[in-house]
Amino acid sequence: MNISTWNVRGLNDPIKVVEIKKLLASNNISVVALLETKVQEKNIQLLHKTEFCVHYNVTIKNGLFSTTFSAVYGLHSVDIRRPMWRDITNFSSTVTCPWLAMGDLNAVLLVADRGWLSLKVVGVTTYYSWSNKGQGNLRICSRIDRAIANALWHSKFVDAVVDYLPPGISDHSPLFMSCNIHLGGGSRPFKFFNYMADHAKFLDVVKKGWDVSCPRSGSMLKVWTKLKAVKQGLKELHHKDFAKFDERIEGLRADLGQIQTQLAACPTDSNVQQSERECSEALKKFLHIQESAYRQKARIQWLQVGDSNSKFFFSAMKERIARNSIDILYDDSRKKLSTTQEIQEEVSSFYKQLIGTAASSLIGVDVGVVRKGKQLSASDAEMLVVPISDAEIDATIKGIDINKAPGLDGFNSLFFLKAWGIVKADIYEAVKEFFRTGVMLKQVNNTSVTLVPKI
Repeated sequence: MNISTWNVRGLNDPIKVVEIKKLLASNNISVVALLETKVQEKNIQLLHKTEFCVHYNVTIKNGLFSTTFSAVYGLHSVDIRRPMWRDITNFSSTVTCPWLAMGDLNAVLLVADRGWLSLKVVGVTTYYSWSNKGQGNLRICSRIDRAIANALWHSKFVDAVVDYLPPGISDHSPLFMSCNIHLGGGSRPFKFFNYMADHAKFLDVVKKGWDVSCPRSGSMLKVWTKLKAVKQGLKELHHKDFAKFDERIEGLRADLGQIQTQLAACPTDSNVQQSERECSEALKKFLHIQESAYRQKARIQWLQVGDSNSKFFFSAMKERIARNSIDILYDDSRKKLSTTQEIQEEVSSFYKQLIGTAASSLIGVDVGVVRKGKQLSASDAEMLVVPISDAEIDATIKGIDINKAPGLDGFNSLFFLKAWGIVKADIYEAVKEFFRTGVMLKQVNNTSVTLVPKI
């Protein structure tokens, strides 16, 4: 479902009517709010209206999407804007479903609104949304405020993006919002979740995978092969005991409610009492797992698990996922790219041009200049080639923060810390092999380049 707002006055002009119709058709817009103009009230479920806002319900034909949509036009004077914010605040207490406030708000009510309540912004005019069209010798522009597209909705609608289109016949850029974008990113890669390390069978799964037979072609390849076997075992364990934990939590809550209803009718029934204890413990277990998973996905490192921060972690996770996805790109010719294939091809083409071709020759190092500079003493130079010890490898593993992003294999440092008694001998040999030979296995030496949108 696509929703748009456009500040375009003078709709009685037939030329503007034509341009507006063209915009709606070319962008497949389902609902549009036209500001600074007058239109007849029809085909909408009006809830409330003031001189600043029009609040109404919007539901897609198939019923899969529904939202309260508020079209806002905020005036420029502070004194006049205050009633607008009072109206929006009072109306918010009546909203029980996803809510979108979109239009020219011109200012936010609270500083915090600039971050958590804002949608992702893209487009050819993402810095300015209004200009005076160069009248006179001075071009005046108003800075786009993230609050222009404030999203006050439930987390399941966070995957939306606002596109600022060229202003065309108006002095304001139309805002074009696409809801529920699903580009299909393919299957998810393996990622080790910290809560798996607390499972009773975790070490058994690791030991079983680590005992697989490996080719005798190097210690590093042996470690890589064993990690793949462990990964498969952990996938099966996760699917069996942790998959769809959100649904399990809802089921346990319902079960606990039924058991407690039975217990209220017969408080002395020992079997029901035991069932309540077991169900309560299972619910607590999965709530802890949920909070741990949300925290790890949200990458929030300053707040610890255990204080019922699941809602905050979940919001941060959804915000991070939305911000780090690339839903729309514009190529050099300003063509809008919105499909996965188009975006992939554009990114690949851009970096191929950026990297260029291999050089036919390289300028060598001036040995004379290097020898004139500061050099290590003979004893210090010898220290650099001393064989790596097991204690140094231990210290390095323990020094890696468990909250750091995992490697390409999906394992973070917590996995190695918890399974160190099983894997350390092979890890020692693989690290020492590298320092002896100077050769690193291709699978280990791969680098993943991830594009993160510049916000």
